[in-house]
Amino acid sequence: MKTKILMALTAFLAACAQVDYYEPESLDSCPKVQINEQDRAIVQKAAGYDLFKIEVVGYDGHCYYDERVSKVKAVVSPRFKITRLDDTSVEDVHFSYYIETAEGPTRFLGKKTYFAEVKLPKGGKEAFHTPKPGELSIPAEGDEVDILVGLYAIRADSDYLVK
Repeated sequence: MKTKILMALTAFLAACAQVDYYEPESLDSCPKVQINEQDRAIVQKAAGYDLFKIEVVGYDGHCYYDERVSKVKAVVSPRFKITRLDDTSVEDVHFSYYIETAEGPTRFLGKKTYFAEVKLPKGGKEAFHTPKPGELSIPAEGDEVDILVGLYAIRADSDYLVK
């Protein structure tokens, strides 16, 4: 009887050793996000007036192991602050932003562009917006990859970066 139990235990341990197991505990400090200082804020203008200032003020995020593709994924939602600069009747604020891995292993480098629309009612001075999250693949271990978040100035005559 002891022999059968010992053989079963040995077979079980051998099977466990064969499984490629990923420990999600290593994802606790993930994602490592930085707001790109050069692209932190933009001012939208029209007809010579500065209408809105849009700033990246933070982010929400987490990482998980996607078993379907056997990769670690970083999920990032930047937080934006929209400030009305002029008393106009314009209520819809449209802007684009990016989430990027600028350094790291070649197969993980990339930049994804996202678009957002925020309604700031007439008379409202500021609003905060957190869009649906964007997702990037990142290395599972070893090389830590910084994820950059920033705003795009869409058209030279209507948006400009705030330095």
